[in-house]
Amino acid sequence: MYHCISRVVDRRFILGDTERELFVGLMRNCETFYGVKILSYCVMSNHFHLLVEVPKEGEVEIDDDEFLRRVKALYSPSYYAEVKQIFYNLLETASQDAEGNSSRVAADNFKRQYTSRMHDLGNFMKSLKQRFSRWYNRHNNRDGYLWSGRYTSVLVQAGYVARIMSTYIDLNPVRAGMVEKPDAYRWCSYGAALAGDKRARRGLCRVLWLKDEMPNSAAENQPWDEENARHYWTDGCAERYRVLLYTDAEQTFKDIMTRDGQWVKAQVRKGVSKEEIEKVSEANGQVNMAYLLRHKVRHFSDGMVIGSQTYLNEVFQQTKEWFGEKRKSGARKMKSKHWRQSPKEVCAMRDLQQ
Repeated sequence: MYHCISRVVDRRFILGDTERELFVGLMRNCETFYGVKILSYCVMSNHFHLLVEVPKEGEVEIDDDEFLRRVKALYSPSYYAEVKQIFYNLLETASQDAEGNSSRVAADNFKRQYTSRMHDLGNFMKSLKQRFSRWYNRHNNRDGYLWSGRYTSVLVQAGYVARIMSTYIDLNPVRAGMVEKPDAYRWCSYGAALAGDKRARRGLCRVLWLKDEMPNSAAENQPWDEENARHYWTDGCAERYRVLLYTDAEQTFKDIMTRDGQWVKAQVRKGVSKEEIEKVSEANGQVNMAYLLRHKVRHFSDGMVIGSQTYLNEVFQQTKEWFGEKRKSGARKMKSKHWRQSPKEVCAMRDLQQ
């Protein structure tokens, strides 16, 4: 899975309520067509974050009904009707061989024009950003680029690291001072899940459900069951994710001296009050991952790949041609003191000093 970030050109604050609402809708349409899974997301005023799971090649089979369902999700009704008609005509005119077996080469080639773009992160991100840009430029009578560059992506290991990444994404509006609690922000996965959004709930449940791949860790749940996934949120995932989220939401202060020599507490990180976090803990069970969720944000945006030492080195072996000749391994330990205190060693592909 990948943590993807993209920012508006010049970091301008142009994404208001209407823009964010439309962006989420386009995101869901693209998610359906491209067959990726949005596990968590947050659309801010000048950038967005997505935690995206991309199926492995050959993992998902796309039959004819699924193909048409995906086309319908992304394209206009008139375009969908045209594609459907062409596809059905090709199926009806499929030739038969001497043994009576139908040959649908033309229909499959037509279908492949669309399915070949699916299950690809780059195609998904390109389509999402382009579609939103076209709408925004048309709506605001403007031309030119809307997004600053392509996008940034960080490869994220499933399980422990993915859960931390998801809470980081959902806490963005709190850290920015836009809301006091993540519950109040409509355009993040947690706020949407609380409001009853089934896809947001399913995504967060999957974040919690995926096997923890860190060394010496066992899966915390049974294997993911797609048919019963709709029950996971009400069967404990809602409370569990809330505890994880609020554990990392605490505001922090430090003592500073004023010009007149008085010591006062100054806020260094916006967040939720300690009292509110204690209420959440009392209502939903003991918080046992507090110190594990104190992280250094730069690792999540610049680390390129995040996970265990074994996972990082496996990725490095597959992509070592991208690195210099002197590079012998992929894993670089997280240098933040909170990561050093963690009983599970977490590494990044880049050696970030700050």
